[in-house]
Amino acid sequence: MRNTLIILLTLLTSGLVAQNKSTIFYDSVGQVTTWEGHWAQVVTGRYKSVYNKSENKKTLAKTTREEFDTELRKTEKKITKTNKLGTDFPEFDLLDLNGNRLTRAELKGKVLVLNFWFIGCSPCEMERPSLNDLTKVYADNKDVVFISFAKNDKEQLTKFLAENPILYNVVPTDKDFIKTQFEINEYPVNIILDRNGKYFFNSSASGVGILTILQRQIDKALKG
Repeated sequence: MRNTLIILLTLLTSGLVAQNKSTIFYDSVGQVTTWEGHWAQVVTGRYKSVYNKSENKKTLAKTTREEFDTELRKTEKKITKTNKLGTDFPEFDLLDLNGNRLTRAELKGKVLVLNFWFIGCSPCEMERPSLNDLTKVYADNKDVVFISFAKNDKEQLTKFLAENPILYNVVPTDKDFIKTQFEINEYPVNIILDRNGKYFFNSSASGVGILTILQRQIDKALKG
């Protein structure tokens, strides 16, 4: 409930509050889609949600540059956390779903882009396409590593990711690990670590333009 409330507040200006259980959602090409699928396209910043009250449906319309910039500023203000910046991120030594060992120590010298989520988290699902697009921006940059910490076990993730691919290195964890090891209690969370393993960017929740926000921060971290 807390996670859903955060995303509702982040997207409030797009008219999300007008929806109800019988609202029909459409994607950018006019096909019926899910609630998450509709809002995932709004999160990219390329579209805004338009509510037709008489037909109780939500369609998508392209945003203007001015509209995107306005929503981007609102998202950045809502999600950015200033605590912990410049401090060491906790050590970790874990295996991803492909059996690759990931440790903070061995990844020193690289910019780490971390995402924390779990299956069934609607805001996490909404930002997933944008995060996948983000990995493509840095596909040829070996100095940027994307790691996704999921609060689910290997079996659950393997089944889920078969239909909902995530292009980060996905690390399964138990339900308490993320909370005790990283002090994270709400989802989704996106964190960027500088080349020395320190918090460079810290955020909670998601919203319109998350790809742009993270890309700007990654570029700054790469410049040192």
